[in-house]
Amino acid sequence: MLRLIHSQTVLGALLIDDLDDGLSNKGGHRLGSTGDPHAYKRDGYANEPKQECYIPRVNPNNVAQPGYIDLEETPRVTLSAAQGKIVGFQTSGLISVVSFVGPDLNAPVITSAPLNVPAAGDVTINGTNFLSIVPDITSVRLFGAGVGDITLTAAQIIAVAPGAVSDTAIVIDSTLVPALASGDFIIVTADAQASNTFTIV
Repeated sequence: MLRLIHSQTVLGALLIDDLDDGLSNKGGHRLGSTGDPHAYKRDGYANEPKQECYIPRVNPNNVAQPGYIDLEETPRVTLSAAQGKIVGFQTSGLISVVSFVGPDLNAPVITSAPLNVPAAGDVTINGTNFLSIVPDITSVRLFGAGVGDITLTAAQIIAVAPGAVSDTAIVIDSTLVPALASGDFIIVTADAQASNTFTIV
């Protein structure tokens, strides 16, 4: 799959109009006479105009992030990425393109979270699918009677050694989670999906 990410160098959404594989036919008559050669049928048929494909400027679910769309790599999308609108927008700096596979979007799962690993007060979270595909951001929420309620982004975690974030492990330094204790809870969010709630024991 391809993720097309708006670079926010221009205002407004960007129209990708050289691909229509898998897009729905337009669903209603265009204004004007139905005898107009540019009008389209209400239900749409093969060779009728397709729904337009836009890359939004901002993520509607998080306006602090750039907008993006995910596309299956159909023949038309592959052609556009090689010599059409997609590569043209990319070359001109209007979008960035990230390639990934469907399972990369699976929800994160925590399988263990030993306290005092690798050092006293640190916590190491083990599991799967912890990495987010840009522009989504991985974050960890720790809450409970000991730690209170703290949310850390991947950048904040990595900034304090031995902090690390990989697809299968997250290491958080003790200075970022003072008073974290057995019985507190952890949730990892990746690709806007929350993991299971894991209890530290």
